[in-house]
Amino acid sequence: MAIRKAAKRSGAGGVGPRKASSSKASSSKASSTKAPSTKAPSREVFRLSRSPSHLLRRAEQFAAELFARSELHDGVTLRQTVLLAAIAEAEGASQSDLVRTTGVDRSTLAEMMARMEKRGLIARAAAADDGRAKSVRLTADGRRRLAAVLPAIRNVDRSLLAALPAAKRTAFQAILAELADAADEKMSDEAPVKRARPKPPASGKRPSAKR
Repeated sequence: MAIRKAAKRSGAGGVGPRKASSSKASSSKASSTKAPSTKAPSREVFRLSRSPSHLLRRAEQFAAELFARSELHDGVTLRQTVLLAAIAEAEGASQSDLVRTTGVDRSTLAEMMARMEKRGLIARAAAADDGRAKSVRLTADGRRRLAAVLPAIRNVDRSLLAALPAAKRTAFQAILAELADAADEKMSDEAPVKRARPKPPASGKRPSAKR
């Protein structure tokens, strides 16, 4: 009897580890065949309050609103004032030069200049170095209108800077200047290169094609 009991005990002890190892194998197999996670990756939420382009647009709207509220603009818009000031800084500048200086696109600038020329604020003539280009200058009435509207521009500038802490105003102006320089550089890189047309021969005859 004692021998049979010992055999039973030894047999039970031998079966136990095999069952444990088989259970571990089944659990590892189940874990390996587990379906992959379908959780979507987290995406950063777009916030207008952190968008530089949107914030610059808001700041531009703020400046335009301050200018419109001023009683000193004498019917001249903020863009027209900027154009008058740009012409005053560089008398005889071409329209292409004014596009780069003001940041106004070419078609809009042409329309503005046509209206301002009709009102007698500016005068255009063929450029001395390029007959196809137009040089622009202020008329006497244009100079008087610019002098009358400059106080409004100065008030807008003071109001914009007053919205910032004094310690940040210089840095703010420096950052705006860097952005303007970057815009000028991009525009100059994207400007089309004018190719010189070949001059006709002196005799007026076309050169014969080489065979």
